[in-house]
Amino acid sequence: MSSVSKAFEKLLDDYFNDFYASHPADATYVGLTSGEGQFNEATLPALRRQHRRRQAALANLDTIAPSALSNEQNLDRLAFRARLLRECEDFERGRHTLDPHGLDEVFDFLLREMQRGETEPTRAAKNIRSLLSGTPRYLTKAAKLIDRPERVWRSIMDGTFNAADSFFDAVASFLKTNGNKKEDETLLRLAKRACTKYHGSVMAKHLAKPGSFAIGANMLQRRIRDELGLDYTIGQVEAVALSEIDRISGLLKTASTKLIRNKSVEAIVEGARGRWRPKGELLAIYQKTNNEIIRKFKAAKAMTFPKGDSLKITLVPDFMSHVIPMAAYSPPGPFDKRQRGYFWVNDLGLKKKSEADKLAERQQHFGLELTCAHEAYPGHHLQFIFANAHPRKWRRIFDEHAIFYEGWTLWCEQMCVDLGIIKSPELKLQQLHDALWRCHRILVDLRLQTGAYSYAQAVKHMQKHLGFTKARAEADVNWYTGSAGVPMSYWLGRLENARLHKKLVEGRGWSLRRFNDWLLSFGTLPQSWIEKYGLN
Repeated sequence: MSSVSKAFEKLLDDYFNDFYASHPADATYVGLTSGEGQFNEATLPALRRQHRRRQAALANLDTIAPSALSNEQNLDRLAFRARLLRECEDFERGRHTLDPHGLDEVFDFLLREMQRGETEPTRAAKNIRSLLSGTPRYLTKAAKLIDRPERVWRSIMDGTFNAADSFFDAVASFLKTNGNKKEDETLLRLAKRACTKYHGSVMAKHLAKPGSFAIGANMLQRRIRDELGLDYTIGQVEAVALSEIDRISGLLKTASTKLIRNKSVEAIVEGARGRWRPKGELLAIYQKTNNEIIRKFKAAKAMTFPKGDSLKITLVPDFMSHVIPMAAYSPPGPFDKRQRGYFWVNDLGLKKKSEADKLAERQQHFGLELTCAHEAYPGHHLQFIFANAHPRKWRRIFDEHAIFYEGWTLWCEQMCVDLGIIKSPELKLQQLHDALWRCHRILVDLRLQTGAYSYAQAVKHMQKHLGFTKARAEADVNWYTGSAGVPMSYWLGRLENARLHKKLVEGRGWSLRRFNDWLLSFGTLPQSWIEKYGLN
């Protein structure tokens, strides 16, 4: 290894070893044991120290010649730089003063410990008690960071707070069955009180001006280049979206006409939904469908499946039901010894009394074949399992490039149609309608973050062009406000996969398995980077 390569490896090691030593909660999140039961330091001096470390790392990175690095090192270089730039931008624009995410952090880390409790209950209970003990101090300091909360983010925080009682009931139940110590009641009571104080403190503060979530055109352009890996201008991204909306709309019109003339796509899908009468428990249906999806993809020899992983398909806890409409996925940490993912299913029918109401709620899961392919196999779960096994240690933590992980899941949905894994004409129609939704996401994401759209305009766009209810549109847009560049990544990533498929499968004669395995072998990085450094 050359001296330049060694200097790059040392820069990575020094930065991340220091980062995880000073950020115990982040260390736990990625599966390191050093910080279990602890929160990060939520103070302005701590944030400033980390900002100086980022700036120093960026300066050091600029002294390293990319030409002297291996292809794999160059991939890490690009990912490392993109992360540092995004975190610098967020700090410099004061996101920590706008985003009251303290409650979400507390709940997230406690939830991860309860998940750990399935196999290591004693260890998990110890960590939960430590986290509960630290919650009052953490939230007191976190509240002081908030100056003028962004109004959409404050509303999201309010929703989280409203689920606090249900969440702490779940924590209390876990502790009761795993040690049941005398101090548990006190720890829970003080943690609840801290949540109430945090909520009250944030709600009492003056709001930031409307649209404060927007990062602006310059930052969005940089993220398109450095996080999505695309050489498109903002205007070109919008042009891609409009072109794809026209193309997908045409496909939808043709497909719907073949099924039933003079009926909208929504009406056709709703009719199929109404005729779908699932028998048995919804969770069991998801489990059976997931197994069938795996069998069919294996039979098609579409990709290699991982060994030694674990996926638990389980019901959404009550305290998460307000943020997961149908289903969602939580990956294992990159360094977790047990690579177990969680596929959450929200069965609202369990809360209904009449059979008709139960059925109506479960029928909302019509099309769960696509959901399984997207969230589990061969979608998010399979992709993150492979990423977490990458031989380059720090590659595993570069997991923020949604253009790959969301582009991959939409690619999986498309393969379901192309390989005949999904044969229902209504589901193929739904897949096209969902594709149109992802195309409109590009426009809404771009226009929100550049200030071309207000929050209300973004909600109306989703209602007008996709037929969303106001509540569903607001739920979508709430997420867009805090994840600049991610909503647009879905369809842009899908297009990138299609472009590479045309080049390598159709152009060079690669098999589908070779192509998919090649894509998955680099971790969670933009396709253009993989193309540049992974085709030697």
